[in-house]
Formats: sequence, C-alpha cells, structure tokens
Amino acid sequence: MRGRSYHNSIYIGSVQKRLFFLAFLTSFAAAFSQTLAVLVDNVIVCAFYGEAEIAAVSLAEPFFYLLEIPAAGLAAGIQAVCARELGAGRIQRVNRLFNQIVWLAAPVLLALTVLAFLGVPRMAVLFGARGNTAALRPYAVQYLYGLAFEILPYVLFCVMSPVIVLDNGGRLISIASAAGCVTDIGLDLLSVRMGWGLFGIGLASSASALVFLLVTLLHFLKKDRVLRLRFTPLRPAELKDMLIAAGPKAALSLADALRSGLFIALVSATGGVVGTAVLSIHGTLNYFLTIFITGVAGAVGILAGIGFGEKNGEELESLGLLGQRYCLLLSALVMVLLGLIARTLSAALTKSDEAAALLRFAIGCMILQFPLTALVHARIGYLQAVGRVKAAQWMGIAVNLAFLAAAGCLLALLFGVRGAFLAFPVSSALTLLLSWALHVRQTGKALPAGSDYLELDKSFFVPPGDIISYPIATAEDCSLAAEQVTLFCRGHRLEERKALLAGLCTEELCSNVIEHGLNARRAYKAADLRVVLDSGDVILRMRDGGPAFNLKDYAERLEKPVAPPDGIGLRILLGEAKELSYYRSYGMNTTIMRI
Repeated sequence: MRGRSYHNSIYIGSVQKRLFFLAFLTSFAAAFSQTLAVLVDNVIVCAFYGEAEIAAVSLAEPFFYLLEIPAAGLAAGIQAVCARELGAGRIQRVNRLFNQIVWLAAPVLLALTVLAFLGVPRMAVLFGARGNTAALRPYAVQYLYGLAFEILPYVLFCVMSPVIVLDNGGRLISIASAAGCVTDIGLDLLSVRMGWGLFGIGLASSASALVFLLVTLLHFLKKDRVLRLRFTPLRPAELKDMLIAAGPKAALSLADALRSGLFIALVSATGGVVGTAVLSIHGTLNYFLTIFITGVAGAVGILAGIGFGEKNGEELESLGLLGQRYCLLLSALVMVLLGLIARTLSAALTKSDEAAALLRFAIGCMILQFPLTALVHARIGYLQAVGRVKAAQWMGIAVNLAFLAAAGCLLALLFGVRGAFLAFPVSSALTLLLSWALHVRQTGKALPAGSDYLELDKSFFVPPGDIISYPIATAEDCSLAAEQVTLFCRGHRLEERKALLAGLCTEELCSNVIEHGLNARRAYKAADLRVVLDSGDVILRMRDGGPAFNLKDYAERLEKPVAPPDGIGLRILLGEAKELSYYRSYGMNTTIMRI
C-alpha cells in the first residue's frame, strides 16, 4: 500500500489516465459537432460545386468565428467555473450557475438572429465579397441567409454541453453529435439534388444545430441527474465570475474572426479566386485538426478545473504530464497521416493543377503547425481553468491574431500567396517561444520539466505535508489506508477523536466501494482516495469506477423512520460528517466528505 505526497513524486494512476481519456473523447465529440457546419459544408461544396462556390463559402468563415465569440466564450466560462465548483463539492451552485447562463443567453441569441438576417448583405461585403472577389457576393449572401437560423440552437448547445458532460452526460453529447452529423449530410445532399444552392447548404447546418440542441435536452428527462433546467433569478456576482472566465475564449474567437478577414484579403489579393478556394479547403482541414486540438485542450481544462476546486496539486501535476504526452502523441499521428494523404487529397479536392500545388504547400504548413498549436491550446485551456485569465488571453491573441497578422503580412509580401499559408506555423512557434522566455524569466529554468508544463503559482498548493493519496483495489488496502489516515492526522496534531473518526470513515468509505462498486460486473476496477487537511478539518475524496451510487442520497434515506436494515456503521459515521457531497462524471463516482 503506497501513500503519495505530490511533492515527492508524481503519481499517475489508472483513474487519472481513464479520466483524461474519457474527457478527451467527450471534448472531441463536442468539438466535432461544433465544427460540423463548416466541415460538412466545405466537403459537400468541394464535391458538387465549382471554385466560385468554394470561394464564397470561404468568405463566410468570419460568420462562424463571430458566432463562436458568444458560443466558445460562454461555454468555456461556464465549464471553468462549474468544474471548479464541482471539484469543491458545491453541487447546487453548479445547477444555479448553469440555469442563469442558459436563461440569460436565450433572449440575447434570439435578438442576434434577427440582426443577422437584417445584416446579411452587408456582412457578405464586410467579409470580403468586394474587389477581386465581388462576383462572389450573391453566393455568399445565399449561404449566410441559410446559416443565420443556426445562431440560437448552436450557441445554446455549446453552452449546455460542457456542463452536461460534467453531469455524466458525455454519451448523450456524442449521440447528439452523431445525429446532427447525419442530419447535416443528408440535408446537404438533398439540397444539391433539389438545386437549392448554397442557401440549402447553410440551412442544413442550421437544422443540424437544432438536432444537437433537441437531443441534448433529453438529459433533463432523467431524474438521477444533478442538473435541472428551471428558471433561476440572476445573480450578478456569480455571472461576473463566468463572464471573466469566458474572456480568453471570447478573445480567441474574436481574434479568429479578425484573422479570417485579414487572410481572405491577403490571399485574394495575392492568389485571386484560386487562392481563395484553396484557403476555403485549408480552412476545412484546419477545422478537422482543431477537433483534435480542442479535445486535448478541453480535457486539460475540465480536469484542471476539478483539481483546482479540490485543491489537488498532485493531480494537476500528473495532468501536466498527461497533457504533454497526449499532445505529442496525437501530433505525431496526425502529422504522419497528413503527410501520407497530402497528394491524393490535393488532387481530389481541387479543380486545377495550380490549385492542387498550392493546397499541397498549405497542407505541408499544417503539418508543421499542428503540434505547436496543440501545445498552445492545451496551455490556454489550463490557464483558463485555474483562473489565470490574462495569461490565457495574451496567448490566444498572440497566436491567432498579433503574431499571425504580422507574419502573414510580411511573408505574403515576400513570398506571395504561399507566404500567407506559411504564417500559420510561424505564429504558433513565436507564441511558444515567448511563453518559454517568460517561463525562464519567472523560474530561472531554461528547460521546463514535464511537471512544469501546466504550471501554477506556488501559493495555490495545499502545504506539501497536508495531502496524501492512495490507489484502492483490495480489502487489505482499505485497512491499511485507514491506519495511515489515522497516523497522518495524529502527525498533524489533530485531536484524537477526529483522527480515529477519519480512519474509521476512510475504512468504511473504501470498503463500501470495494464491496458494492468495484465487484460489480460492469465496473471499472479502479478507485483512488485523496486525503487533505484544510483549516483543521479532514477532507476525504473517493473516486471510483463502480455503478452510480450517491452516498448522500443513501445517508438521507438512513435518516428516515423506515431506514434500510443494513449500513448501521455507515449511518453513525455519516452523522459525524460536517459536509457530504457527490457527483458522477465520465462514468465515475466522486464522493467528498469533510470531517
């Protein structure tokens, strides 16, 4: 039996690995659905239309980025705050925060939909349907009219999905993504067959967003969920926290929109319609890669937020290593795959040799860009989750606007249209270089260690001797953990009664998991116990892969006149606990007990 202190070694157990993997999958599914409108539309237009229509779809890209300002910003803000509250065991506050942001967003989004319809022709011109590409304006207007219906369902889905994932709804989000994907593809093909043009393509994306939202709402029909969709009075102080946390992602989306407009201008000026068409295809592939990047960054952000709320420095350090490891592994796989299919893909998606050659060059730039961008976005997600908003904002603006704009203008001037595409990997490299320089200045270490990759200020951590953790797998582990927790409390001069009570609660909590949780046929056979001292109290946090079991509900049933016949020892111990909270996320139970 091994107790681990986070400052002595970095313990990465099977529970942490499983949580990271499941968090990546659910973030990947959400990102896939959120980029689906662009991804599917570009593929269908490339397959069935000419370069003029492809270029017109490219001109509409800033619309998606503008849409992502409220969508990604609010989603990231509520995810960061709710993950921290969940980690701290404040379950009811999560429910209240969720409802406030949903009911605030709905009327605002409805107003934005009306404004979008009224301003479509002006948006087409603003986004680049002028000068060399003025002939593309009718196509762009058609497409934007179809997309305008998407605003309300798309943003609400983005806002709801990260919190529903935290409420063990990751599978439903994946189902919603699949259903929306099928809807979008089917309606796109129907639009082509019926001759509805780009309006039908855009309308199909709006319909798929509605499917995302409707399937997601099924989450609230289940009675065992923490979340309840109901009207909640607005509390400005709580909304302020979410809006501050939303800042980095909103700034990143705004930078995306400005960057998109700039690059449309650069590419159309240096490459004409062919360059603009290749930029559209490049955008499609980039959206595809962004799905993977967002998956890693989302996993890092959610788990960092939970660890931050738990004051769990050990898991944050292990998260740093896992984030680095998976970023590099995923990058290697994607780079190899892109390299193998670059020539075939270029020939299949373009209509001329000139466009195919330019697209091959653009794919080469993406191969260089991907690992750098993955590391940057993982870092941004982490900083946002732990409340370092300014640092996250400057990284997002630097990589997506400041460095990219400067590099794009300079390289386009020197190398023409190819220089504009080369600016993407250059900007990510410059951002990481600046981040590294700041790290050296702050820490005095030229080469960060793996545990420094996702770094917190030292004042965050619980004092080194005040936290221990154990993997729990057998009944013997339960007894040993109980003994160690009692000794741990005595060593910190806690009163003898509290030390003994902490040991008894530990053994009861662990035994309950071993007997009823991990022995179940469909259980994930792993559990993890963390014990931390906080202001004279002992906090026990048990996370296990067994079937859903809400110890708090069970404790409330024990208090009723007709209580279950078993659980007498558990009933006594639960009566001594100051606080008890429970949540289930990613198929795992988390019980937090304060003594």
